[in-house]
Amino acid sequence: MIPAAVAAAVTSRTAAILPVHLYGQAADMPAMAQVAERHGLAIVEDCCQAHLATGHGRPVGTGNGAFSFYPTKNLGAVGDGGAVTTDDAAIAERIRRLRNGGQTDRYHHEEAGVNSRLDEMQAAVLRARLPRLRGWTARRRQLAALYRSTLPAALPLPERDAGHVYHLFPIRSGDRDALQTHLQHDGIQTLIHYRVPLPHQRAFEGCASGDTPVAARAAREILSLPLYPRLTEDDVRRVANAVAAFEKGRAFA
Repeated sequence: MIPAAVAAAVTSRTAAILPVHLYGQAADMPAMAQVAERHGLAIVEDCCQAHLATGHGRPVGTGNGAFSFYPTKNLGAVGDGGAVTTDDAAIAERIRRLRNGGQTDRYHHEEAGVNSRLDEMQAAVLRARLPRLRGWTARRRQLAALYRSTLPAALPLPERDAGHVYHLFPIRSGDRDALQTHLQHDGIQTLIHYRVPLPHQRAFEGCASGDTPVAARAAREILSLPLYPRLTEDDVRRVANAVAAFEKGRAFA
């Protein structure tokens, strides 16, 4: 999300900005904060792919944020789970109430809420895994650096901040679908995050979202390469060399 586009989209109905720290890289929060302050808006950070990420030296989610503990996240449980962070005591109190059916105490509901309590099993798994998160994050950064030094320079998305935690390692290719097929034939699994932009989803067809050319282009070009802490350096080189071979062949086609 480009801060200038956010500022242009603000109307009298706008209540908050929801920046997404996508793929593990922090959004431009200083610029987002300027827009929010100018228009009197709240900020709620989507930190679901960004455990331990920082931007401009600031940890993500230190204001109002939401984290996911889905099993594939950098810090994952064995089932669904998540957490909300806030630096506002009143918001924290309300969130605790809303997650438990809106109850202030047993059988007394101040407002309608949901059943969104993290169960004990997921909490136990997360407590056991949390001490490993810094090591896993360091390993992700090492592997990402190796990808960057091995892949053709134009393919990886830019690293705008050293606080990137590399939940995913996406690259861009003008022939993305053919590249994915090529890698699949080499026994290399890849994923597309995300194939359909939000304005093109049926759920949002009634929203006047306007043009989103950046998202539309990304949906055509983005391909996520394998990246997880137990990946080896040889694995990374094999994937990078396969990508480079495809791009070289495409250039001379």
